[in-house]
Amino acid sequence: MLEHVQGLFDAGAGDWTRYNQEPLGRIRRELTWRNLAPYLPAVRDEEDAPRALDVGGGSGEMALRLATYGCRVWLLDYAPAMLEQARQASLDLPEDIRARLTLCQLSAGEVAGAFAPGTFDVVVCHTLIEYLPDPVQVVRGLAGLLRDDGLLSLSFVNRHSEVLRQVWSRGDPAGALVKLEDGAFHAKLFDVPGRAYSAGEVSAWLPPLGLTIAATRGVRIFADRVPPQNLTDPTFLEALLRLESAAAGLEPYCHIARYVQLLAHKGTESL
Repeated sequence: MLEHVQGLFDAGAGDWTRYNQEPLGRIRRELTWRNLAPYLPAVRDEEDAPRALDVGGGSGEMALRLATYGCRVWLLDYAPAMLEQARQASLDLPEDIRARLTLCQLSAGEVAGAFAPGTFDVVVCHTLIEYLPDPVQVVRGLAGLLRDDGLLSLSFVNRHSEVLRQVWSRGDPAGALVKLEDGAFHAKLFDVPGRAYSAGEVSAWLPPLGLTIAATRGVRIFADRVPPQNLTDPTFLEALLRLESAAAGLEPYCHIARYVQLLAHKGTESL
C-alpha cells in the first residue's frame, strides 16, 4: 500500500510544483508562512540555529523558507520525485542557506524512530495528516521529537470547507449532505483518497500528547470563492492577502477556510 501511494505522489510531483506556482498555491504557501512566522524561535547565531523538521515537506516550499529564515532544516518525504523537486528548488538559494538543508527519504511512520527525542525546536507537518491511516500515532511521534516549549505546526484540509465546496463549487447539495457526516475526500492532483478534519477534531488530539494550542488559523478563507482572474491582479491579491491574514484567527472565518493550521507548544512535562 505504501509503495502504491508513494508512486502516486511521485507521479504528481511535477503537478504539485506547478500548482504551488499558481495563484491558489502561492496564496496557501504565503498564508501558512504568515501564520507560522510569529511563533518561530529567534535566530541568534549560526552555531546555535533553531532545528526544524518538515515532515511530508514535498517539493520543499516551507523547508526552503525555514532555511532562509535561519533554521537548520531536515526535509522529510517518502516520494523521491518530491525530494528531487526540493533539491532543484534549493539550487536557486545562496550556498550558505542550502547548507542548512538536509533532505531525507522517510515515510511519516518512520520519522519518530529516525531522531532522538527532543531533537527539534520546530516541527511542521502541512497537508499530510489527511492522507495517513493513523494520524494520531504520527502526531504522537512528532510531539516526542520536540524539545520542551518546541513548536508544532499542523495544517490539513478542513472538513467544513469540503461541505461548502460541494455546494458552491460543484452545485451538489446532496453530496454536501453526505459530507456533513463523512470527512472523506479525493485529492485529484495525486489521485489519492483522504480524510478531512475539523479544527476541533485535531485540537482534541493534542493535549494528551503534552501539546498546548497557541493559535488556530484558517488558510484561504476567501481566495477559493473569488473569480480566478482576480487572483492575477497584483492590487487585488495584495488586498486579499491582508484580508485573509486579518481574518485567519477570527470566528467563524477560520472554521470555513480551505485549510486549518494549528500551532501548538510542547509542555514541560514529559510525554
